[in-house]
Amino acid sequence: MALKSNASLAEVLKSASVFLEERGFDGNLAQSYWLRVFDWTLTDLVRQLHQVPNQEDYETFQEVLERLVTHEPLQYILGYEDFDGRRFKVTPAVLIPREDTAGILDLAASWLEKHPNASQALDLGTGSGILAISLALRHPQLQLTAGDLSPEALAIAKENGKSLQATIDWLVTDICQGLPQDRTYDLVISNPPYISETELDLMDESVKRYEPSMALFAEQGGLAFYRQLAKQIGPYLKPIACLILEIGFRQGQAVVDIFRQAFPQAKVSCHQDLNGRDRYVQVEINE
Repeated sequence: MALKSNASLAEVLKSASVFLEERGFDGNLAQSYWLRVFDWTLTDLVRQLHQVPNQEDYETFQEVLERLVTHEPLQYILGYEDFDGRRFKVTPAVLIPREDTAGILDLAASWLEKHPNASQALDLGTGSGILAISLALRHPQLQLTAGDLSPEALAIAKENGKSLQATIDWLVTDICQGLPQDRTYDLVISNPPYISETELDLMDESVKRYEPSMALFAEQGGLAFYRQLAKQIGPYLKPIACLILEIGFRQGQAVVDIFRQAFPQAKVSCHQDLNGRDRYVQVEINE
């Protein structure tokens, strides 16, 4: 992306757009990439559109573009993503946070409002810690435990917890293996691996190349985690408890059936995301 030395920001963005389009990417994203890379507002951009960027900023932006056209996610390039109004460190050891996952927090808030005495919460497959940390900061009355099979992911989660001042008990767990035997939970949340490997060809290239496969894919058509959780979680639940799980948009009925069979007396319901697609299953136990 060669430019003359006195090129304005407008010229840089035009050149960036051409650079992206020539490589099969959306050139219209050049402006939004600049805003993300330098943490600018649109007002900042308008004010400086006809100014000449400094050489360091130009070189930084050029490097970002060259990495983006290899399908490397911008969040990994920058090293962070925002979620629930807070900034979280991310690396290829953890999934990139998605907006849909915040729906788990909203469902949890509704349940906690009806159960103000709830005190123990568990996040399984915590990854970067976005759910556990956000839940802890939204509901400081809760004592949070968060587990993940990946020590590398837990290291990132711990960093995020420390920087955001959230007190959480971090554990290496394989679903329920590794949890304290003497502790039970009012609330269990999880965004587990749920993609079937048969769906690999349908996924974005950036996801396939860079995001951790162990956090994405599950056996048994993407249902393995849910089946194992339904078998294992019972002894770790209080008599009145709630599970809230993210699911694939085609898995609603299958996951509902798994938990209805495991907990016949529970209220098991499926909830939709902002696009109206099945995205969460909630299991409410009232023994």
